[in-house]
Amino acid sequence: MTGKNIDPYVELICTHCDFYTEGEDEELECAGFRILKTMLDEGTISPEEIKNVRI
Repeated sequence: MTGKNIDPYVELICTHCDFYTEGEDEELECAGFRILKTMLDEGTISPEEIKNVRI
């Protein structure tokens, strides 16, 4: 995505969100991010499944 080193979860989940602005309040987490991050950590969903979502 970008040349900067960003959190892999942020890159996978947030960079496609209309509300995401790189470098702005990146320490804040929305509920969607928390849910998807937890599901990834628990193995309930895979990174490929997130990448394949069409919005």
